[in-house]
Amino acid sequence: MSIRVRCAPSPTGYLHLGVARTALFNFLHARHEGGKFLLRIEDTDRERSREEYTRSILDGLEWLGLSLDEPPLIQSSRLEDHKQLLLKLVQEGKAYYCDCSLVELEALREDQIKRCETPHYDGRNRDRTDIPAEGSVIRLKTPGEGKITVEDGIYGSIDYHLSEVDDFIIAKRDGSPTYHFAVVADDHHQGITLVLRGNDLMVSTPKQILIYEALGWEPPRFAHLPMIHGKDKQKLSKRHGATAVPAYRALGYLPPAVCNYLVRLGWSHGDQEVFTMGKMIEKFSLDSIGKSPAVFDPDKMTWLNGEHIRLLPVPELADAWIEHLIHLEEDKVYLERGVDIISPSLGMIAKLEYLKNPENRPWVEDLVESFQVRSDTLVQISDNARPFFDEVIEYDPKAVQKVLKSAAREPLAAVRGWLASLESLQDEEAVHAGLESLSEKLDLKLGKVAQPLRVAITGRTFSPPINTTLRLMENTVGKEGLINRVDKALELIPNE
Repeated sequence: MSIRVRCAPSPTGYLHLGVARTALFNFLHARHEGGKFLLRIEDTDRERSREEYTRSILDGLEWLGLSLDEPPLIQSSRLEDHKQLLLKLVQEGKAYYCDCSLVELEALREDQIKRCETPHYDGRNRDRTDIPAEGSVIRLKTPGEGKITVEDGIYGSIDYHLSEVDDFIIAKRDGSPTYHFAVVADDHHQGITLVLRGNDLMVSTPKQILIYEALGWEPPRFAHLPMIHGKDKQKLSKRHGATAVPAYRALGYLPPAVCNYLVRLGWSHGDQEVFTMGKMIEKFSLDSIGKSPAVFDPDKMTWLNGEHIRLLPVPELADAWIEHLIHLEEDKVYLERGVDIISPSLGMIAKLEYLKNPENRPWVEDLVESFQVRSDTLVQISDNARPFFDEVIEYDPKAVQKVLKSAAREPLAAVRGWLASLESLQDEEAVHAGLESLSEKLDLKLGKVAQPLRVAITGRTFSPPINTTLRLMENTVGKEGLINRVDKALELIPNE
């Protein structure tokens, strides 16, 4: 039988990191086994469901590269089918209407607690046939004894004792199905063969199997993923950092890197850390998923992103950077905090027309390549690129204090004159030779000339090689702009 798996998020919030991981594991399992990966939008909570959240889920999965094999199923579109199945169970005597009020149920609960019993519905309406359907819930008749044994694909054999499962509600007072019933009905409708989901839903398994049995359907297999915790061992939440997947596009992460990090939250293949999507699909196995909670480490995620940045061919990295800038205004709304982190990229949005111009493409790729080794996010590429565009250079005070000392005045002044004498800075070898010659005349090592020049034209102590930096900057600020920056740096050198 062909493998069919699904991700079934509720559109009550943006695509969460935990939901994305569940979707990824389902996707990888389907691709590894040659099966189908499906999506269901469980929008039965009409008050909290919003169209923008549905779009976020669809866009987020597409951005991550988790392509669907069939159009997404919107759960609310199957409401009439759900109602027909519910009516069938009542007519067959496998479920019944219950008109107990909330006051009555609360009194029952309090009385059971006083008797030191676990609160449960006592089945008082189980055999009544005079209760009207309108305004009543529907409860499933459960055995009340025995056990269900499930061979969980991750946790192994699990026994569920049915004495702990009372006659639970499968339809609300307005006739709409509860979560448990809708999930079963739709999983059967979509032909799901494996339910791979978070272990917080493990307690749902016996109830859902009882619904399958009542409807006369064969249950799918089940496997439950360990939860994601923060470093404090608590369930992942906003306080641990961004939890909405689109926020990571704003923060400059690459989709393969996010998937790589998410798959390592609970799954392993030896000691390997860096995986392309192709390798993840090739190596993925449910047998390699651990049982313990995975710990979310944002620093490791950033490190992995840097590794993927360095794996990308330069043209693809340039495209990824430009796409990051194109979507940034809409993506920044997903950031719960720390919008200042992406300020370098926000500042680069004004330069998009220059970056997208085909005539400038060779220059853009050269610029991106020069930062590829030392950038862990696309925002860092933006930050490194700023001095190549800024009309007014912003000097790092620490760089000024460290480099622009009185000893830098003579070499900077000499460099200014050398720059003024050149027609072009596009020949990197000639530029390097010129700086070496100038250093020899001043009886200084090349670094004593190059570093003050670097701080003068970038405001920082780091940049690509100085001849590359000069060549690239000539295209955006011009030779006169470079000379003006050197003049500004000379003004910053203290008189001693």
